[in-house]
Amino acid sequence: KRMSLIVRAKADAQAQDYFDALYKHYGGIPAEHQTAIDLRMRFFTKYVLNRNVNDYKSPVEKDWMYVAKREYRYDVNIRAASDAGALAIGACMGRMFMLKKFIWWPFAPVFAATYLYRQRQLFVFHNKKFFDMCNVGEQYEVGFARLAVLKRCNALLDRDDF
Repeated sequence: KRMSLIVRAKADAQAQDYFDALYKHYGGIPAEHQTAIDLRMRFFTKYVLNRNVNDYKSPVEKDWMYVAKREYRYDVNIRAASDAGALAIGACMGRMFMLKKFIWWPFAPVFAATYLYRQRQLFVFHNKKFFDMCNVGEQYEVGFARLAVLKRCNALLDRDDF
């Protein structure tokens, strides 16, 4: 369990460094980097999120797609839901303080808007980690599709390796 925390912190630090370097050098995310991010996110959505783990033929693919889907659930869905819940409760508390009576109506719209925003933001932040988790080898369906996306990303960003 401790190793998992160390690796997770390292992956988060690498992603943060990547985006910090982009913002420092370009002042934002350049178009070619955004296209590469979109390609990686589309690949992950198509081959991991939109498919059942039992749809894969080999045990290696089944295992790694299960792990990738679980990481997505924890790093994106649960974190976005907890952030949205905290902000929605804060909005309810602020509105209750202003009106001096008990109300809950701000919870649903604030939660929904915050969840959708944070889910997209966290998926963009962790897209490289999720894409790298699908590196199972060219002999597998997911690995072959990942290699095609990787070649396209490398051509876009003018790199040999990603």
